[in-house]
Amino acid sequence: MISEHNPLSEKMTNEELEKMVFDLHNLIEIALSLSSNLQFDSLVESLLYICIGQMIVDKVAIFLHSNFENDDLTVYMSRGYTLSENTKISEKSLLTEYLRANHGILNAEKARVLMSDDNHCADLYKILVPEIIIPLKSKNSLNGLIFLSKKIMGTPYTEQEFLFLDKLAKFTSIAVENSRLYRMATLDRMTGLYIHHYFKERLSEEIKRAERSDLPLTLIMADIDHFKNVNDTYGHQQGDIIIKEIAALIHQNIRSFDIASRYGGEEFAIILTDSDINTAYHIAERLRKKIEEHNFPAEKTPIRITISMGIAQYNPSIDKNEEMLLKRSDTALYAAKAQGRNRVITNIDK
Repeated sequence: MISEHNPLSEKMTNEELEKMVFDLHNLIEIALSLSSNLQFDSLVESLLYICIGQMIVDKVAIFLHSNFENDDLTVYMSRGYTLSENTKISEKSLLTEYLRANHGILNAEKARVLMSDDNHCADLYKILVPEIIIPLKSKNSLNGLIFLSKKIMGTPYTEQEFLFLDKLAKFTSIAVENSRLYRMATLDRMTGLYIHHYFKERLSEEIKRAERSDLPLTLIMADIDHFKNVNDTYGHQQGDIIIKEIAALIHQNIRSFDIASRYGGEEFAIILTDSDINTAYHIAERLRKKIEEHNFPAEKTPIRITISMGIAQYNPSIDKNEEMLLKRSDTALYAAKAQGRNRVITNIDK
């Protein structure tokens, strides 16, 4: 924990004063940068590399809320550690219960006391062996945890560095909360894909960017085949499971910079930036096969599902706005349905 000692209460060397001024300047620049960033992944990545660069460590793990349903924390990003993407810290752990009620950074000894003998955290502690744990809090809510290893050079964390990290945590907590609220407003709660309204805004932006950069832009429209039959036969709860599973498969089979949304009930849309229609076709066909081969969980036996997709590449000579591009990709989707479903059709209108 941070002590009550004030570094300004004793005589400081010029070098220490210069370091303090430098750190304060860095904090201001970092705060400005973080507060202006609402893109969640970009924000978390910036935070991770700030910790690595400022503290000179080679191991950092950032745990954040994985969904909107509970207060468990899931590893969101890490460097240097080998962690499964499903690694969690339970909301019932001693660590999270303690930090919800207390403020401040935990040192290595306090981390050991709270984690090493707790069934919820003991195994994770053996992997992380954190030198310090930084809580990200807003009001009474624990939004995340940052775990830092020992420094590369083996030197201990100084009190000045604890104070720096404490201030950084306060700035970061606000930025993470703002970004999380923005994320909640733009993501579909069931699937984690972007909502229809946000997708339309991004499509308009990406079209403008494609025009400026003269790089290709392609749109995929996808629709689950015979989905009404699934709901009628197995019930709407089973239908929701299938939609969630397909959303997960979409996440796994597109690139990190592509933009996937839940366009309607069982319809999805994917913006492929810097991609021509041939690249888009290969991505769509790979996704189609993954869905066709996937065993969707059900009460008795797994269900097999297929999906149809239509693709159109943005063409400034005929696509005067995003609606025209949407219409052309929709036309290709309807053609895929008409030709027997479970296929990818491209719209190559000039």
